This record gives sequence, structure tokens and C-alpha cells, in this order.
Amino acid sequence: MMRHPVPRAIEGPLGWWYVFGSASLTLFLIQILTGIGLALVYVPAADKAYESLLFLNYEQPLGWFLRSLHYYAGSGMVVLLLVHMTQVFLHGAYKYPRELTWVLGIFLLICTMGMFFTGQILRWDPDAYWGLAVGGSMAGRVPVIGPWIVHLLLGAILLAAIR
Repeated sequence: MMRHPVPRAIEGPLGWWYVFGSASLTLFLIQILTGIGLALVYVPAADKAYESLLFLNYEQPLGWFLRSLHYYAGSGMVVLLLVHMTQVFLHGAYKYPRELTWVLGIFLLICTMGMFFTGQILRWDPDAYWGLAVGGSMAGRVPVIGPWIVHLLLGAILLAAIR
């Protein structure tokens, strides 16, 4: 990586951005920081989750801003990752010698999409309910292992809601 040729136009401070960073990394860091701030106020219990969101939006100073920043950074991160993966696929950058990098990228994309989905469910409002219903319906259509995935997805969430 240190021997990777960097175009002369972006040497200097921007060269490190080219080699080690990207907009999705910045959005990921925003996600971490705002997520920590939200975790200090949010109550992840089925009977108190929505009320804690109302508290964040209307009573906590700048809570609405923190929550909005977290949401838009997550949405932007998903969009940028999908654009990046499409670019890599269309340019054939997944071919030898980078097959393992492609597989790792697909794994990270799946993890990001999973976190995006579970973040929507955490609100525990009507949108979360119907999002979970649609997600469970889609997971149930997977051949052979569909029922197992639905049980895993809905069973873990429903058990957490009961407790």
C-alpha cells in the first residue's frame, strides 16, 4: 500500500485522504460519535423506546439535531457504499488479485445494511413495525433456510420486546 502510486495532483495532506480515507469513512465516524450521544439518552426497551425518542426530539437540547445527523449519515453511508460497490463491479476491480478484498467488501456491505435495518427497528414506532413485517416477509422467501432466518430475525426481536 505504501508503494501505491498516488497522482501528483493530490500529494500532500490530501494524499492521505486518497489512500486512507473516504466520505463513507467520515460518515462512519459521524455514526459512531452521534450513536454514542444517542445511547446516553435512548432507552432500548419496547415500552420506553418511543417515549425516549420523543424526549430526544422535543426536550433534550439539540437532541433532534443529533438524531437527524445520525439518520442522514447512516443513509448517506449506505448510498455511498452501494455506489462504491457498483463502481468496483463495473470496473472489474474484484478480479485477480483482489478476490478476497471483494468478498470482504460484500461482507461489510451486508453488515452495514443489517445495521441500517436494525437501526430503523430500534425506534419501535409504526414505521419500525411495518419495516420488520416487510423484512420478515422477504426473509421468509429465501429457499430452504427462509423459516430459520425469520425465526432468527423475529424471534430475537420479539424476545427482546417481551423482556
